[in-house]
Amino acid sequence: MMFTLIGIILSFIGLAAVIFSAYFIKKEGGDERGDKILGMAGIVVYFSFLLGYLVIFMINTIVPLNGEQYTFAFTCLFAFVVVSYAMTIISLKRRY
Repeated sequence: MMFTLIGIILSFIGLAAVIFSAYFIKKEGGDERGDKILGMAGIVVYFSFLLGYLVIFMINTIVPLNGEQYTFAFTCLFAFVVVSYAMTIISLKRRY
């Protein structure tokens, strides 16, 4: 029950980050500044995903996860990735 509630909250946070990212891409993604911001954010997301997947893999190796825990871990990973993408866009938008 607790995993489900936290998963739903993280999913909504992730959805808000995706909507913000899509808005930024539509509004500012076409110019040189927007391309630079999206490129750097993409690099951050790539490494965030790799790090998160590695953590989930290592945890699953040490302590095997059941289906609900595995789903929760990937929900957290999804939220972490899209929120890191949105936060990188916000921070780079202020910098450039």
